[in-house]
Amino acid sequence: MLEWKPNKGRQTLALSIRAFELLYGGSRGGGKTDAGIVWLIDDHYIDNPKFRGLVVRRNGDDLSDWIDRAEQKYIKFGARKVGKPVVFEFPSGAKIRTGHLKDKDAYTKYQGHEYHRMLIEEITQIPDEDRYNRLIASCRSTVPGLKPSIFATTNPTGKGHAWVKRRFVKGDGVPKSLTIWIPEQTGRTRVFIPATIFDNPVLIDNDPDYVKYLKGLPSALREAWLHGNWDVGAGQFFEEWKQEVHVCASFPIPDNWEKFICGDYGFAKPSAIYWNAIDPATRKVYTYRELYVTKHTGEMLAKSIVRMTPTDETIDWMVFDNSISSAGKEAGRSVLEQMDDVFLLNEWSVPIRMAKKGAGSRVNGWNLMRGYMKVKLDVDGKPETRWQVFKNCPQLIRVMPDQMYDERANYCEDLDTDGEDHAPDSIRYGLTAMDEPFEIKKRIPEPHMTKTLTNEELFYKINGQQ
Repeated sequence: MLEWKPNKGRQTLALSIRAFELLYGGSRGGGKTDAGIVWLIDDHYIDNPKFRGLVVRRNGDDLSDWIDRAEQKYIKFGARKVGKPVVFEFPSGAKIRTGHLKDKDAYTKYQGHEYHRMLIEEITQIPDEDRYNRLIASCRSTVPGLKPSIFATTNPTGKGHAWVKRRFVKGDGVPKSLTIWIPEQTGRTRVFIPATIFDNPVLIDNDPDYVKYLKGLPSALREAWLHGNWDVGAGQFFEEWKQEVHVCASFPIPDNWEKFICGDYGFAKPSAIYWNAIDPATRKVYTYRELYVTKHTGEMLAKSIVRMTPTDETIDWMVFDNSISSAGKEAGRSVLEQMDDVFLLNEWSVPIRMAKKGAGSRVNGWNLMRGYMKVKLDVDGKPETRWQVFKNCPQLIRVMPDQMYDERANYCEDLDTDGEDHAPDSIRYGLTAMDEPFEIKKRIPEPHMTKTLTNEELFYKINGQQ
């Protein structure tokens, strides 16, 4: 019924190999879209009336193009295109639904559904691994004979480049491509099938100028889109970040070094808190301790900060996102006031600064951060930089290469805030505050009555007596 035949080699392999998660892709023009369309309509599946498939793309425009191409093939199997969003209904009763991932809520609307085959087009457009995991939680089966599986396609660029690379291509425990393996954390098979335009002779024969176009792209895009190279960071916000340079082994921080804590507060999202030390001889900054948590109130966060700071370690100042002065007030006390209560009870008088926010502050902060990250060669030819991170800060190390330019700003000056940017924001506050004048004043807030007064003291206070 289907006149289309897969190209020999990688495309044929991608359609024949069996794994729960399969990533197929590399360069542009590798035949990814056609492979995904055909993968969904395995006879064993579309002949089963209970089969449900799902295809998702980044937005409606991209999805429309996919639907047009899929319809040309599916109509030969008697499928009808109905509804909005489009559903392909096959004579057996099998259905393939379509959807998009344009907004954050899109990842939750499939919860509770059951899809036996899930096609994810351009997986690197998913900003983070958490959203991907929420999406694929719907890929499961209660129907005998319909084994659940995921077919993802992509080029090595986009917001999710870093996490997709870690999960499928080059990460802890990830074997060479073309190897089916079972990650310990999931226990389900996974494989990466690389492909480039040179695996698609039909495209090369019909449009030889397309290869010339790819060869003429800027170096990073050319490596990614022509050769399928995952080691370039096309669209990566911090191109200066080099893990082999910016990450260092821990060492004892000298007592005479200035030390400060910087923090970006979140509750549902992570709070990212970092301890930093400044070498007085070079003004080089070392980030040496990390607290990265969710669901922490201001009180809980302050208790953790105090607990993680050795009693013989002197912190000179702290800087936080200024939202802590207003967040939580609907419950009576702001996050800052909650933290002050804890610091007072623990006899902490470390001054707290608020990160300045205003026109251009983000962009200026990122540029300042890049200056600290810039890598130069010393007199012996070894790379050196003005900011390094201890190995015991895994979340900061993990997210730094994940930051991407904001496409809505036309790859202008800011990073994409849809990504996991809490740790970089925290460091930005700290490095920016270092260069700002600051009058050190001891913060001695009034203690919160219910926490510091006995019943007898409270009685006399209410009645105006000492």
